[in-house]
Amino acid sequence: MKRIVNQIFFPTSLQELFNTLDRFSSANIFAGGAYQIRRQHNRALLLPEIIINAGHIAELHVIARTERYIDIGSMVTLNQIFRLGKILPDAIRQTLAFLYSGILRNAALIGDIICQTRGYEPLAAALIALGVRCELRLNTQSRWISINSLTGTDKMSVFYPHEILYRIRIPLEQWDFTLCRYFDAVASGKGESGVIVFLARIQNNILSDVRVVFSGSVILRNRNCETSLIGQKLPLSKKNAADFTNLWKSYLLENSPDFLRDRILLFIESAILQFAD
Repeated sequence: MKRIVNQIFFPTSLQELFNTLDRFSSANIFAGGAYQIRRQHNRALLLPEIIINAGHIAELHVIARTERYIDIGSMVTLNQIFRLGKILPDAIRQTLAFLYSGILRNAALIGDIICQTRGYEPLAAALIALGVRCELRLNTQSRWISINSLTGTDKMSVFYPHEILYRIRIPLEQWDFTLCRYFDAVASGKGESGVIVFLARIQNNILSDVRVVFSGSVILRNRNCETSLIGQKLPLSKKNAADFTNLWKSYLLENSPDFLRDRILLFIESAILQFAD
């Protein structure tokens, strides 16, 4: 027998939301539910027994910008983020264009995407590379965590009881080089896809920061590879470029299947050669 939806609540403030959570600890927070619905494949739509629709809480829809970052409420749609245009870091803008059609961007919420637990999260590559942070909020207090903590199938264990994702904070640091690539599972025939992001910052003709992240069904990042390039003068020698690729090759031998490793290495080799003489 299918479960019956007993009650749906429509709080208009955070206080009302937390009061409802205090009453019903098993409640499921929805705001349209586009992403959850898209993942269902049954002919009959299954919904939780107790639903809290958070779509009417104005605070969760706020987008605020300062000189250093953009704060985005958890109920903001992907399309609202995408439409920020050039103020949005290229890595996020390109990744949203790769992964989501205009129709889906208009329906899916950033909070849905970050908190989904199906084990596939290609948007994470851009968020991790950029150093995005998330604010989690209880009724009486809040805390900031790295986006890294909200990746993986056990991400929900990070939340305290009745704690919600309130907003995400995107740094507006300047990156001199941004390269993103989407790997389509159809091309590999192995049921694997994802996004890889390569960021670099250059100061006085020297590489001052490098970040390379892949995310899909797994998240791959090797900080030792990144730090090996920091402080290197440009243009890089062919040897330094090859050494960087070989460090990634050694790392991937233990962390990825062959078909994915080859595609990542080709991308990294192509990217790093753009800095070589």
